[in-house]
Parts: sequence; C-alpha cells; structure tokens
Amino acid sequence: MRSIYMMRSNSENTAAIFDRIFKETWSGTVAYLIKISNNKELAEDLAQEAYLKAWQKLHLLPGEETEIARYILVIARNCFLDHLKAALRERKQHDAYTLSFPDAGHFSPAMSVIEAKEQQQIVNHTINNHEETVRRYYLLNREYGLTYKEIALREGVSEKTVERYIGRVLRSLRSRLATILFMW
Repeated sequence: MRSIYMMRSNSENTAAIFDRIFKETWSGTVAYLIKISNNKELAEDLAQEAYLKAWQKLHLLPGEETEIARYILVIARNCFLDHLKAALRERKQHDAYTLSFPDAGHFSPAMSVIEAKEQQQIVNHTINNHEETVRRYYLLNREYGLTYKEIALREGVSEKTVERYIGRVLRSLRSRLATILFMW
C-alpha cells in the first residue's frame, strides 16, 4: 500500500489517489450508512458529505490507505450522528413551539417562513455583536465543522480558550432566542 505522505507531495497525484480511494470505498460507505440509517437517499447524501469532509481534511487522513477507509467510515458515522442530532433538535423545537402555541395550526406555511427568516436574522445579529475573534471561532466550529482542538491549533490558542469563546456565543444565542420564542 502506498503511503498518504506520497499523496501530499504532488497535488495531481493526491487527486488521483483520492479518486481511487473514493471509487474503492464508496459502495461500502453507502452500504454502511444504509444499514445504520435505513434510508438509501439519506445514506448517499451523508456519504457525499463524508467524502467532502475527508477531502477538506486531507492533511488529517491516516498514513496508510487501509486506515483511510476506516477513517472515512468514522467520518460517515459522525455525519449520520450529526444528522440525527439536527433532526432531534428540530423535533424538539417543533414540539416546544406546538406546546407553546397549540392553536398555531391555523397559521399559513408563509408565516412559518417569515418566522424562520426573523429567527435567522436574530441569530446573525447576535453572532455579529460579538468581537471578531469570538465570531471567527464560532463560525469555524459551526460552519466549517472544525473541532475545538483544530481551531486551537490553527489559531495558536488553547483549546479551553476556544471552548470559552464559543460558549459565550452559544449562551447569548440561547438567551436571545428564548426571549424571542417567549414573546411569540
């Protein structure tokens, strides 16, 4: 087996080797995701997301190709778990909204779209009110999927600092959104 370090030395070679790894492992990754999700379309979407993340974090891939296949399965599993967490979060929000507003059934779908846009504006405003460093750490974590450790290494700070800054944004978001949801 060729070492991934050879991949890093030549970008054309990197793309070709990654393409080969993709072709060799795609069906197994999708099969694994179908098994755990019971949904073929979702499995294919999650597999695409996993390979995209693997490509974006190419520098973190293990040294040997056999380990890369396992690493991609771990990424795929994490994508599935993230999907489940998002679905659960969405369900909890829906349930909380339904409990708070039992007669909300008479609202039109357009009203829900307007409310969602308002909530997104509130989220954006709340995030933008934080200082640049705090905002950057939060976006690196939430938008780009970097872990606290990856952000700390990238920014040259401690992992605890990253955790504290992201926690600051999350607390303000929770507080702001709780106030807004209570007012509706």
